[in-house]
Amino acid sequence: MSYSKLFSSIVHSSLWTEEDHVRLLFVTLLAIADREGFVYGSKNGLERTANIAWRDKGLTDPWDKLLSPDPDSADILRNPENEGRRIEAIPGGFRILNFLYYRSLRNNDDRREQNRSAQARYRTKHGISQSKPRSATVKKNKPASAPGKPISDADADADADAEVQKKKTEAQSQWLDQLRNDSTYAGIDVQREYGKMLNWCKVKRKTPTRRRFVNWLNSIDPPVGSGPSTHPISQKAQQIKDIFS
Repeated sequence: MSYSKLFSSIVHSSLWTEEDHVRLLFVTLLAIADREGFVYGSKNGLERTANIAWRDKGLTDPWDKLLSPDPDSADILRNPENEGRRIEAIPGGFRILNFLYYRSLRNNDDRREQNRSAQARYRTKHGISQSKPRSATVKKNKPASAPGKPISDADADADADAEVQKKKTEAQSQWLDQLRNDSTYAGIDVQREYGKMLNWCKVKRKTPTRRRFVNWLNSIDPPVGSGPSTHPISQKAQQIKDIFS
């Protein structure tokens, strides 16, 4: 099923000054167009769908109006190559010329509505009320809004992002602690090496994944005497040290 949102701007367009059967035909084409703005069918069949009759009444040909340039159309500024035309003929039907533009506007509206719904779910989950003072929900070290001021959508988004970032930071810290406590990397400054790996990834435009950092650590020879090692070079260095000690 396809649907096309009818924008209120249509009533301010030059199309709205046309005769009723011209406007009705165009709105019908909008209603039955597919996702790309294509409408398939003959003129007579589409006229029956629009429930218009003009041929025997001496009225203007609506197809001629929609297919012809319109110097008063606001779409000339956006797509001058169309010269204000509303539709063009294609094999088996017609294409609404500015359909994709208006569909993108509709999709933006849909995304904003989805964001509002997500923010509402977040507020509900965390017990945040629009009427609750901001000071009742503000986190530490974060300036509070004036008493009685409701939380905004931007504040809700910021809180959600901060919570996600906090969990990521905590998980990363715990992972680095595990590496520091791993005897495999005894004697290696894990935190310093992690910083070096981050800078290397930044220069090389690489993603600093955990797997990449483990490989980074595995390529480092632990200092002699820092603990048992199976690395052949480290073992040789230890043997030489034992000989001269």
